[in-house]
Amino acid sequence: MSSLYSQVCDQILEQIKSGALKVGDRLPPEAEYAAELGISRSTLRLAFSELEASGVLQRRKRAGTEIISDTPKQRFNMATTGINELLSLGRDTKLTIKGTRTVKTEDVEQLKGHRSETGHWLEVHGVRTLAGAAKPFSVNLVYVPARYAGIEPLLKTTDTSVFRAIEESFDVSVGRVSQATRAIACPAEEAGIMGLAEGAPVLQIEAQLYQRDGTLMEISIATFDPERFQVRTDVEIE
Repeated sequence: MSSLYSQVCDQILEQIKSGALKVGDRLPPEAEYAAELGISRSTLRLAFSELEASGVLQRRKRAGTEIISDTPKQRFNMATTGINELLSLGRDTKLTIKGTRTVKTEDVEQLKGHRSETGHWLEVHGVRTLAGAAKPFSVNLVYVPARYAGIEPLLKTTDTSVFRAIEESFDVSVGRVSQATRAIACPAEEAGIMGLAEGAPVLQIEAQLYQRDGTLMEISIATFDPERFQVRTDVEIE
């Protein structure tokens, strides 16, 4: 089931498509519009943020919210309101596996301080694309500890996320996600895959996924084209 703010986005887009709302129209003030829709202001702000990022709305202080386009730009938006939204990247985009191999803990900087039973990890190299897009918007390296390395054959026959394969194969579920985001200069290999210039600014997210009892499921390092991906947090105390 889609999140509430995504449903609000869909509702507004449908009204634009039907002609009930038109380019140039201004939407009611947040408090009034949220009450009209029966949702919280924080949910409405998430919806407005997504529609603004996609080029449909423009928000200006004291000028209100204006519809500026009837066609959203293609971009993946990940809103960090809860664990389901954090995992939406793996659910709502296509992962294509490019290869797998076995590596040692000491061979990868991001694995140091983490434990795999044998000291070896399954490294999964993949790319993610948006629906209908030719060029990937993300290049991914995922490291799976030895306890779950048996998923490798499954990854060759499906486009599911690595953590989904672990959940399905071992009857476990993600209970915690820890991640950090930083800006880096795009390495040559990733730039070629995503159609960017080498050294262009990109986002890199390093994440650790744990099951409910605290057992590590995977470590992922993902590089994103910032023109086609954004992370958004909108928190309000009401």
